[in-house]
Amino acid sequence: MNTTGPVSENTTPANRPPATVLPALGMLASSGVALAHLTLIGASGLTRLVASTHATIASAPLPWKGEHMAAPEKAPLPYQLVTRSFLWLATLSRRFLDTIPAEQQAGGLFRSALNGVLGDALLDHDNPLQQGMSLRDEFGTEMSAAEWNGNARRGLVLFLHGVCLSEREWQTFPHQGFVRELRELGYGVAWLRYNSGRAIAENGADLSRLLEQAGTGKTPITLIGHSMGGLVIRAASHHAAQEKSAWLQRLGNAVYIGTPHQGAPLERLGESANRLLALTPYTRPLMQLGNIRSTGIQDLRHGRVTPADQEHSLTLPDHARHLLIAGHMGRGAQRHWLGDGLVPVRSALGQHLEPARSLQGSNISRVELSRLGHMAMLSDERVYAALLEWLKP
Repeated sequence: MNTTGPVSENTTPANRPPATVLPALGMLASSGVALAHLTLIGASGLTRLVASTHATIASAPLPWKGEHMAAPEKAPLPYQLVTRSFLWLATLSRRFLDTIPAEQQAGGLFRSALNGVLGDALLDHDNPLQQGMSLRDEFGTEMSAAEWNGNARRGLVLFLHGVCLSEREWQTFPHQGFVRELRELGYGVAWLRYNSGRAIAENGADLSRLLEQAGTGKTPITLIGHSMGGLVIRAASHHAAQEKSAWLQRLGNAVYIGTPHQGAPLERLGESANRLLALTPYTRPLMQLGNIRSTGIQDLRHGRVTPADQEHSLTLPDHARHLLIAGHMGRGAQRHWLGDGLVPVRSALGQHLEPARSLQGSNISRVELSRLGHMAMLSDERVYAALLEWLKP
């Protein structure tokens, strides 16, 4: 006699969704709502910009008269209503995001790129697409300090990515071979994930605190940064020196791969173009569009590693060894200004035509590699050969 009753078609294992479907749907939903939240905030900002332009034109009929743009609140009432409506909808979307489990929050390459471009705005508006700072393994899984220290007989190695990137871009075949050799030599290896749109000084301060909490005993530390990652290393060292953090004395090696120590020309060009909008009150409100790019990207203009209210630091810790690697794709003198396509050779080597503006340190080594682009550095055998040779006792 059958006492269990009929089996519903909807409850048979064959008709149940795979275990990975619901998390994937949750992640898709969180991505969509998070983007909607960011879009609504952007729409409110754009409305304020248009309102400011309207009010400026109304108060200064001639484009060559007037020194200041008008406040958006001086524009007609409909502008204020539209702005508040966008902000209200943004608040609703943010509340909905709070109902989505954390493990189903959005991630991936898009998130890393978005953090590079708008990371400070994501943080300011508490958008869940913002990336916090964390230790990761080569698969992107978050690591604890204990796991990082677990097999570190000789020392700890931490890789830091550049702007708009994450630990994923490090995972090239040559890099993986280099990591295997590091582990065989007795190093504990981890990768740092961080919000590359925040101010470099802020990320440096957070990294300094992370290293202070993660360290044990006298285990030496090696930091290897690509592009902006190298500036974050310098910012962390500067912050640690000011705070007298214990981890700084354990810093044995610091490597800077394609790092714009003297700044990135493309960012300076973008800033110059944006300043042209200040020539007339009519276009001055549009400067806000040019300033949408993140603080982190703007810091690349001059390779700034300290807060805005502090003097720019050019000093590297004397007790540590420093390796600066530059690439170039041009020939002859061209290699200096073209560099790796994004960072000139002198900038990557921390050198300046005025010696007082060059990086200062007692133990600096420099390597220049030909026919090498900025992103190709992550997968070039010569880079890792130079690193391994330099790190071996």
